[in-house]
Amino acid sequence: MLPSPSLSLLAASLPLLGSVAATPVDFTWWPDFDFADWWARQQFSCPLWRGELPNGAETGTCNNAWTRSYVKGSTTARYYQKPGTWQSDARYSEISNGVAAAIEKGVNLFGAFADGPLTINVGLHSGHLGDRVQTDLDNGIKNPCYVLVSYPPSWRPVPLVAIQKDVIRNMYYCLEQFYHPTLTTMRNGDGSEWWRRGVARYFDGLAYPFTEAIATDGLYPEEYSYGRNLYQNDEASAIFFHFADSLGGWSPADVHNWMRNHAVTATYETERAALSADAALVAIFHKFELAFVDEATKYPGGQKIVNRLGTLPPREFDVVDLAPGASYSKRFSVDSWKGTRMSFPIRAGQTMRVSATLADGVEWSIRKQGTTAWNSGARDRTFNAVAGASNTKYEVVVSSTRNAAGGFLGDINMVRI
Repeated sequence: MLPSPSLSLLAASLPLLGSVAATPVDFTWWPDFDFADWWARQQFSCPLWRGELPNGAETGTCNNAWTRSYVKGSTTARYYQKPGTWQSDARYSEISNGVAAAIEKGVNLFGAFADGPLTINVGLHSGHLGDRVQTDLDNGIKNPCYVLVSYPPSWRPVPLVAIQKDVIRNMYYCLEQFYHPTLTTMRNGDGSEWWRRGVARYFDGLAYPFTEAIATDGLYPEEYSYGRNLYQNDEASAIFFHFADSLGGWSPADVHNWMRNHAVTATYETERAALSADAALVAIFHKFELAFVDEATKYPGGQKIVNRLGTLPPREFDVVDLAPGASYSKRFSVDSWKGTRMSFPIRAGQTMRVSATLADGVEWSIRKQGTTAWNSGARDRTFNAVAGASNTKYEVVVSSTRNAAGGFLGDINMVRI
């Protein structure tokens, strides 16, 4: 085993020390440097927070010498820590380095999107209550932005990736605050809550896709509820933006630009009106409903986003059995920014010409059950549903982007040919 460099140097020097007189070293040329003064000047108050501090958050002194900075475009993220005995915890290095990796990933992912300059200060603290990662939002200030990461207590061994996802999400909240500094507090009924949470969660999914290990540690795309409107799904609406990215022709920059340009709304009603006038979202929402039925949306790496709350279930109807030339009609209802799914068995050997009676803002698609390709297009089109040697099911999905309270009534029509 080789000796350490310091021991080797000492061993080589010992003979010389006994035979040669030591020559004094002249330090008079060294610059005048006061280390204590320099160290004091590196200190700053932490956490840097504009609004009311989270419960239990510690104030104190941090030091630039322990602070890392990450830069992308006009965005700078500063990572600082509040010193304490908790830094001797067994998971300290794992959490500290993991948070640093998430900050760097977040800056590289969306740092260049800010028109800037934007500074995001991320502080690692211990003991504060509430969410494990919190952002100083809704204070009317665009820049700088402040994020607190709570060191996880020993009784709650949160997986590192759950913390990293939350770091990304809260950093993106800073970009939302940058473009919309007068956003209201996140709460149920706030028309902007869904996309504030959904777009931020979309970006943390780009950085760290969902794993079963964190199933109980947050709301993810897998919790999207078909029973709620898009604008009431909050964080779970991230799946809509993943669809827009993976299958809708958008990119992460497009998602960000949509957030930047979308107007702030105070209520669900005003948000519904804004969405129904948004051509970009109207153009892809029906396709999203079809992808949601098929669980076709994926993360960038190809991992399928599974609907853990279940996909849109079909409403089953009785067998359609008609004499030649006879007709059939079934009325349905679909709420704005939601979808409905219907299943119609066709009597063996019969062919039905299928059409729909719909208003503007309502789309429909049909296919034989068990096949993958949907027939979509103009609302006034017809489709021939052909039954084989046994009763054959056809399914229809209808979606609405209308600005209307309550459900829209439409009709699925069939004529035997």
